Amino acid sequence: MKICQRLIYLDRLIKLKATGTPKELSQKLGVTERAWYKYRDELINGLNLPIVYCSFCRSYIYTEEGSFEIGFRKINDDENEDLNTVEIITVEEVDIINRL
Repeated sequence: MKICQRLIYLDRLIKLKATGTPKELSQKLGVTERAWYKYRDELINGLNLPIVYCSFCRSYIYTEEGSFEIGFRKINDDENEDLNTVEIITVEEVDIINRL
């Protein structure tokens, strides 16, 4: 499974509260459980995803309403003025994404 596909799938599972236990989730994602914990830590600490494991639901859940988006959005002329407010991805964040 490619990185983007894995992240989209993970987002869907979290929204559905259907990740299962960490061991089950690692199997669904096709990674080791240890690798999942590393990814989870990078998603939480590096990309600030508000996810926690809920033992009642037996699933990872989002602790805040929102959406995880991957992609590129072309900026139109009206938005060009706001370029100074666009958040730039850091080298550290690129490194985190490359390790997923």
